[in-house]
Amino acid sequence: MHTIKSFFLGIIIWIIPCIVFAQNSTNSPYTRYGYGNLADKSFISQRGMGGIGYGLRNSQMINPMNPASYSSVDSMTFMFDFGVTGQSAWLNEGAEKEQRLNGNLEYIAMQFPLSKRLGFGAGFEPFSYVGYSYGDTTALAGGYYSQEVHTGSGGFSKVYGAFSYKLLDNVSIGLKLSYLFGDIVNTLSSLNNITGSYSYSKTTTLRASGLLYDFGIQYYKPVGKYKTLTFGAIYSPKIKFGTKVMVDEVSSGSTTTNSTVSTDSVFQMPETYGLGFTYSRLSKFTVGADVMYQRWASVKFEDKTNQFYDRLKVNVGGEYIPNFTGNNLLNKIRYRAGLSYGNSYLKVNNSKNSEYGANLGFGIPMPDRRSFLNLALEYSLVRPEFNLLRERYFKVSLSYTFNELWFFKQRIQ
Repeated sequence: MHTIKSFFLGIIIWIIPCIVFAQNSTNSPYTRYGYGNLADKSFISQRGMGGIGYGLRNSQMINPMNPASYSSVDSMTFMFDFGVTGQSAWLNEGAEKEQRLNGNLEYIAMQFPLSKRLGFGAGFEPFSYVGYSYGDTTALAGGYYSQEVHTGSGGFSKVYGAFSYKLLDNVSIGLKLSYLFGDIVNTLSSLNNITGSYSYSKTTTLRASGLLYDFGIQYYKPVGKYKTLTFGAIYSPKIKFGTKVMVDEVSSGSTTTNSTVSTDSVFQMPETYGLGFTYSRLSKFTVGADVMYQRWASVKFEDKTNQFYDRLKVNVGGEYIPNFTGNNLLNKIRYRAGLSYGNSYLKVNNSKNSEYGANLGFGIPMPDRRSFLNLALEYSLVRPEFNLLRERYFKVSLSYTFNELWFFKQRIQ
């Protein structure tokens, strides 16, 4: 039986990423800049709680935000989690309005113990998304015009492995190693109504690969009967990753094509700090808060610094269970809510975008009382500092957390 389950999960782990690569979960002109929109680091069970995670330690939940949490897994438990998302976006710029729909399979992950004190996790998750299409029109003499069309697609993804060791009875440390890879493709096409065709196009492809490191620690202490206070922290160093920049230029007027490849430009990921806490009562409630700071201004993008803003994000939230052992399903559901605020790292015309979010979530227990169906509803607003494009999103996310006693040996009577 275990062999069949292992084979089934192995097929999922290898096939689903291939599906993910062919899809896109954003359609925002802001993704033309930098690495695009950064993916949410929390899983869907956490997003219902506002995206908290640094101080979250729950044996029935995979928490990718702090690798120190992986040692919380029960010694006989195998966990598997995957999530999908659909969203509606409203874009407003002056009198111009537009609505767009997107969806994607977001992540897959698993977690299990290697020993009594050592936990392990692995999975696939997105790092950033790029997806946009818009045009600019310029009037020319004689009633003619020229038009520039900007399109982009792609993004970066990660596969990772994480280890967590229970150093003391109330202290765990963790390390998460991620392999970053992917392509970002930006295309500029020029059109004029003299010829009625595209006269010039330039496609720039940024291909990236490299290792990312996340270090984590959690301290947890009982503060009353069945109650626990947990503090967590993470650190990720600034890293330089391998890149290849490919530029293809085509001019239809002279029917010429020019292609160049460069590996000399320096691209980096920022140094990241995170702090958080949770206060919880077993099978009753959890409340907590996180703060994250990323030093984007000091990283190099195409050999240049000060291309981005430093990023600060704050998340608060929690969950409540009316009666986990009762017979009424509504009383056993985990009701979640949370808020978030932060600023985007993107610098667009020297404008800093503020990001606001409000979340609701539900964790519905399955008949085995170990697995959960998780639903998260998210409303977010991207508000620019100046009079630029404003974006609003309503996102519906669904995940299934499979939790089974794979390492439990039954006795034969």
